[in-house]
Amino acid sequence: MRRLHLAFVGGLGLALVGCMGNSDAVVALQTLLVAGSGTSGAVDGPIATATFNNPVNVAVDTDGSVYVSDYDNDRVRKIRNGQVTTLVSAANFSRPFGMTIAPDGTLYVQTDANDTGERNANTGTIWRVNKATGAATVVVRNIGRPRGITALTDGRLALANLTIQTIAILNPSTGAITQIAGLPGTAGFSDGNGTGALFNRPYGLTQMSNGDLLVADQSNNRIRRVTLSGVVTTFAGTGAVGSANGNRTAATFNNLQDVKRDPLTDLIYVSDSMNHTIRRINGSTVETIAGDGTAGYAEGVGTAARFFYIEGIGLDSNNGFLYLADGNGGEGDPFNRVRRMKL
Repeated sequence: MRRLHLAFVGGLGLALVGCMGNSDAVVALQTLLVAGSGTSGAVDGPIATATFNNPVNVAVDTDGSVYVSDYDNDRVRKIRNGQVTTLVSAANFSRPFGMTIAPDGTLYVQTDANDTGERNANTGTIWRVNKATGAATVVVRNIGRPRGITALTDGRLALANLTIQTIAILNPSTGAITQIAGLPGTAGFSDGNGTGALFNRPYGLTQMSNGDLLVADQSNNRIRRVTLSGVVTTFAGTGAVGSANGNRTAATFNNLQDVKRDPLTDLIYVSDSMNHTIRRINGSTVETIAGDGTAGYAEGVGTAARFFYIEGIGLDSNNGFLYLADGNGGEGDPFNRVRRMKL
């Protein structure tokens, strides 16, 4: 197993801490400021001075570039070679949240508003973004609020629709959407097939090695497994609010928001937002690997670190990094950082 270090974006420099301990434990922390601070803003430039306004999601490209949904700035930002630049800032491109990079390199971004500027529970829009120019074109509009979006190995997009309470598959070439699980408009909890399954605010999702999806079912405090044919089962969590580690069927979460699988190790990482922690699922075991459970900002080793409101997470498996959008939770608090863990 790859040795786990923790590293965070959200300070003023780079501090390296040496490795120690065994290869299966949280052993060290290297802390650096890639960008962001306690000050909200939209300043581009060197990472030490750049600012964000409620970063909510991240996606990592094969070249190590990090794309950030800068929600309250209505922008997509890019972090590359120590610099932050604005990639997308355009009229009626408002409230970006979900993002993913397809196997062919295409960047897709979801906005809560549509391309006429309307924003409500039904105006969620998927855009295709030119990474060279920043030009954004609509793939499909007014489809609810699919804040969870992940590219499948075949180039289609899986969507977790926060307001409609469903999981769907989008063909970005045609705009066709196929609902595979959940009863549209009905929140609840039930395992089952197709519309016989119920979700309550499904958020981030990831694809497993066998093609199944894992979905962060936020208000059910569970991770659900969804086959592409629509069979839904509970993968982790009892549904109770808590922070218990251990066997994944007995573990508890609190408002979990995103989930990502590392294709190199098959480890699963979870942003457990209201517990202010990063959790890891290793086989059948859930463990807390970062955060002490207190809302705030602190650098430190493993559970000595603090987060405010971790939302989206992104994996750079080739270089062994997990990026974290540690924003303000929409409350305007002074937490506007992108952070990083060395895996």
